[in-house]
Amino acid sequence: MGQTPSAPRMPAACAHVLVAGPVRNCSATIARETARLAHALSPFASVSFLLAESDSTDDSVATLQRLAHERPGFAFVSLGDLRHDHPIRCDRIAVCRNYYQDIIRTSPAYRHIDYIIEADMDGLNTSLDAQGVLTCWETDIDWGGITANQRLCYYDIWALRHRDWSPVDCWAAYRAIVDVVGPRQALEVCVSSKQIRLPLDAGLIEVDSSFGGFAIYKREAYLSGRFVGLDENGAEVNEHIAFHDDLRAHGHRLYINPAMINAEYTDHTYYKTRIGHLRTELMWNLREAADRLRCRDGLESIVKSLKRVMG
Repeated sequence: MGQTPSAPRMPAACAHVLVAGPVRNCSATIARETARLAHALSPFASVSFLLAESDSTDDSVATLQRLAHERPGFAFVSLGDLRHDHPIRCDRIAVCRNYYQDIIRTSPAYRHIDYIIEADMDGLNTSLDAQGVLTCWETDIDWGGITANQRLCYYDIWALRHRDWSPVDCWAAYRAIVDVVGPRQALEVCVSSKQIRLPLDAGLIEVDSSFGGFAIYKREAYLSGRFVGLDENGAEVNEHIAFHDDLRAHGHRLYINPAMINAEYTDHTYYKTRIGHLRTELMWNLREAADRLRCRDGLESIVKSLKRVMG
């Protein structure tokens, strides 16, 4: 491991931050997303945006061009159709993240940036506010990266690595046992049981990797890693794992901040709400009945219809 960085954390009011993220088919939502994030980050000296668009089938590029003209500090790159050469989703996302990371590293326009924020731009960060963000500065812990929490429960288990909480790839673990215990129990053991509530006052939780849709990095930490969406066998992996491995190898430490809430819950944890639990139970029961009756394909269409009706 390299030497632990000693650069002090710059006060928020003096710091310049850049929000970066990949986008696709964002025409209807991107103006609202940038405005929401800019408001939550208003305590900083300046807020810029650098997004990477690819594979859109709507008028995302035209909308991004309009935003670039209307909003100071807003920029984007369009990488066109990546699906042909990069058919696996996390590989495409890694290409986008690495592309704008190289711009941040080399462009004079971003030399003044002190912190880089990786953010999902698809409507996840609806509960993020300045008070929650500023709790990252109310600590003496020297973090290189710090990631968000969700109020109902922490959801992003695929990007999570913690020695005791979630030490392995949750979906690889799921695939290893699903044929033995069935999909319902495999999902519970490998994913659902790890989506736990983190009390807001729990204090920072050190992890090997995490994301949760919103992460703040010191500049030197961010530029020490690369995103990788495929393993050595060409299988899909969460692109944050390799990135955070690199950060920690350079001596940077990563934490979840339970007090920095960016969402109440997500599509991945809706099942933990009262209504979501009832819906999930119904769907599982229908699927299990269909398997017993050997009519799974027919009932899957009914399940999809019920999901639409029940929200």
